[in-house]
Amino acid sequence: MSDAATLHDSLNQEQLQAIGDEIATFAARIDVAEHALITRLRVFDAHEAWGGTGFLSCAHWLSWRIGIGLKAAREKVRVARALGTLTAVDALFSRGELSYSKVRAITRVATPENEQEFIDAAVHATASQIELLTRAYKRCRVQAEIPGELPRDQRRFVRRAETLGGMVRIEMQLTPEEAAVVWEAMQSAMSTGEAEASAEVSVAPSPTLQAPSAQASAEASTEPTHAQASAGMPADPLAATYGEELQQQQADAIVNIARAYLQHSPRTLSSGYELVVITSEDQLEHGPGGVGGFLRDGTPVPLHVARMLACDSARVDVVTGADGELLDVGRSTRSIPSAITRALWLRDGGCRVPGCGRKRHLHGHHIQAWAEGGPTRLANLVLVCPGHHRMIHEGGLSVEVRADKIMFIDQRGHTILAAPPRVGSDQELEALERFLREADLHIDASTTTPKWDGRPMNLSDTLDWMFIADRSRAVGTGVGTTN
Repeated sequence: MSDAATLHDSLNQEQLQAIGDEIATFAARIDVAEHALITRLRVFDAHEAWGGTGFLSCAHWLSWRIGIGLKAAREKVRVARALGTLTAVDALFSRGELSYSKVRAITRVATPENEQEFIDAAVHATASQIELLTRAYKRCRVQAEIPGELPRDQRRFVRRAETLGGMVRIEMQLTPEEAAVVWEAMQSAMSTGEAEASAEVSVAPSPTLQAPSAQASAEASTEPTHAQASAGMPADPLAATYGEELQQQQADAIVNIARAYLQHSPRTLSSGYELVVITSEDQLEHGPGGVGGFLRDGTPVPLHVARMLACDSARVDVVTGADGELLDVGRSTRSIPSAITRALWLRDGGCRVPGCGRKRHLHGHHIQAWAEGGPTRLANLVLVCPGHHRMIHEGGLSVEVRADKIMFIDQRGHTILAAPPRVGSDQELEALERFLREADLHIDASTTTPKWDGRPMNLSDTLDWMFIADRSRAVGTGVGTTN
């Protein structure tokens, strides 16, 4: 069919059938091209080529680079990683015999041991049926009793432990209904897509920083605590899917929930929660490494963390004598006044780092550091999310003002453009066909057509068949057998 054909052309049934076949053929070609993209993405991700470019993860880079949503980008990264071990699924995908939708569903649950069972089902079923099958398999597999496994602990608990790296690990185990409440609160705190109810930025409550000298100091948000939650159920599949980057966001969300509670439910009527970091301008000016201050209990705070907290916090000026005695304690004031905070939100509307888009729990960052005398003016401020704020102060990202425009520069010195240029041309179709010829792939309208006979899928029988295969493999390998 000619690309010039329009809705107004008079077409007979044969021509319409030919268009339908072309649609199916193009879809299979797109799947083959999708496999080529996924394969290259796996290599790119394995070498962490996105690192040092100002992006929080490979998914953030992909979303920015090819202009897709972050959720879709995360799925592509997950599928790319999974196909590294599912060689049979990968081979069929490379020939266009499995669609991306089917592959995406299969990679959520398949292992190298059972991928063939899912392939056998996929070639005889539609994509929606495979989605249903994989969800049911996962749910039933978790609940099935596997011989040799101990029952899960039913006790609720919260545990706190300090790691060798100086972090704090909080682990909790809850009932499913309690975990659902905690998880929903965390998901709400992580949300970035809803419209804001007002033009005022929501900055997390900041504790107070005190200076042991007559110099101004800054108070700021708590350094995120690494937390793990277990609800007597399988490990969170999203964390396994999206990896370290999502876990960091979840940790930020849990900390923000705790801050919000302490702000709105103080222990006394006159005072809310305060995290006090004791520092001075002299300490904050030192660099690039070293100690930037101390918590109340004497725990040292790294310089880059103290400088980050000084960007957007409350501060109390303290005057001390020669022997360290307190001479005067000033009133608590914000590093960034409320009026400037509102103007900053109205101007930026969210994290300004290209490819991010977070709109909640943001920090105001001084482009010229507050600790170095940078003015608290709108022209010297920019809104960033907690992850990018840490990255800036750790040296992984820098921000400058060029020709009255705020620019972000990665570790390699490259400016991160808000919208990277597309690399396509008018010859995309010819290039795709040439790629298929060079790969010796013969694709037509029947390539991805399932061998489905039209009857509804018998989900119960299909699951029973797959679980029998699982048990047979376990017996064959001597895993999970009983006398």
